[in-house]
Amino acid sequence: MRNIKLSFVMKKIFISILMFISLSHLCLGQRIKSMGFTQKIIPHRSGIFSEHYRPKLKLLNDTLYVCSNTGIYRKNLKDDTEWTLYAFENIPIIEFVKNKNKILAISTGSKDGTDSLLFLSNDNGKTHINYTSSHFLEYGKNYLSRISQNPENENTILVLHVNSGISKSEDFGLSWELLNGMNFGEQNWHLGFHPLDTTTLYCTGETTFFAGTLIKSSDYGKTWSFYTHPGGDNCIHSIAFHPTNPDILVYSGELAMGKSTNKGETWNVIDLYHSGMYFYKVLFDEENPLFLYSSGTRIAPGNDTIRIYRSADMSESWHFFYKEFVGAEGCDGSGYGWEAKGCQCGSVLDMVQYKNKLIFYTIGRGLLELDLGANTDTPTSAPDFFMHQQSLIVFPNPANDILQFKTETAINQVEIIDLTGRIVLKTNISNHEQQIDISKLNSGIYFAVFYANALKITKKIIIEK
Repeated sequence: MRNIKLSFVMKKIFISILMFISLSHLCLGQRIKSMGFTQKIIPHRSGIFSEHYRPKLKLLNDTLYVCSNTGIYRKNLKDDTEWTLYAFENIPIIEFVKNKNKILAISTGSKDGTDSLLFLSNDNGKTHINYTSSHFLEYGKNYLSRISQNPENENTILVLHVNSGISKSEDFGLSWELLNGMNFGEQNWHLGFHPLDTTTLYCTGETTFFAGTLIKSSDYGKTWSFYTHPGGDNCIHSIAFHPTNPDILVYSGELAMGKSTNKGETWNVIDLYHSGMYFYKVLFDEENPLFLYSSGTRIAPGNDTIRIYRSADMSESWHFFYKEFVGAEGCDGSGYGWEAKGCQCGSVLDMVQYKNKLIFYTIGRGLLELDLGANTDTPTSAPDFFMHQQSLIVFPNPANDILQFKTETAINQVEIIDLTGRIVLKTNISNHEQQIDISKLNSGIYFAVFYANALKITKKIIIEK
């Protein structure tokens, strides 16, 4: 009888724990919020485009622009304004570039894929014209998948047109020249200038034989190098560039992430097959480039949950960071990828960071945001560096020979890390208020990583001699 009573008590305790965990998840887990833009991403009706309608976000200063099925919308994030239609009403826009009042956008084209590929507005979105050049109509059925702008010369534009390769315009779309006729065959994802070295161009995708592929030009498109399998037998979706070190690149792909420390000549690939994730977007935290975030979609039915992975060591390793159910009414979760039966609420096609928030462009729920400053209830292998971030003060910054810091958190150890991720100084700490001798370090940008048991706090520092 005593054993029966004990068993009953243990069962009640166990049920109570489960109820507490469930309630905690409901109370603490809802960190992802709608941003008020709820338009679904709808693939083009033509089989020519099928899954290739992949609209993008663009963040310019404090204004977020959304390319959608019905035009470009925008919102000032600083002032939290309402969403307004910006340009190209009722035209499915994939991506755009901007030069003062001029807007050049790529679209999905007409039903047979032979017209309406480019649109231009000369008056900041008030009116527009079909600006498709005959250059793009020479190749028969065609469509444009990406457009990119030189950050040092806004008139210089690159366009990736499937079946034909990469073309360049130096007069904002008035005339075009074909740079190469390379075509991956299966998927075309990333096209762009290296932001710190605009003579270097990159394009990524996947071949017909499902090999992850990257092509690169180091001479402004005159010659190209073709790299097959830098990401294994899976597509490469996006490239993130280190904000200050031009040699460091990170790509996101299918079931894997890659890092290069020589501008993409060679790659260290991290196998994330266990995640089941196609990582569509990766980005550096510009304030703390040791940290990166990536998201995308799971290759399984029922994709109604946002999943985020994070690296806390400049893409040397990746860890599951956060997830949240975002399914809505009508999501039956029965489809893979873009299949009509599954609305794919949790598929993140694009992602940007604005201050301490990640903003997701989802296939089924429009725009969602996650406040990185909020404590999440989902455990992660990487220590949470956001906690107590503001309570730690580092001074002077820039520093010369001595770096001082003050915090209420008990710091155990401090590491100084350079832009390549190499630890150049490590010291143990015994008091709340201390100073570190940095006299042997060269001038440059570094990251001071402060450890307090399981807590890791990172601060960017500048050393000037």
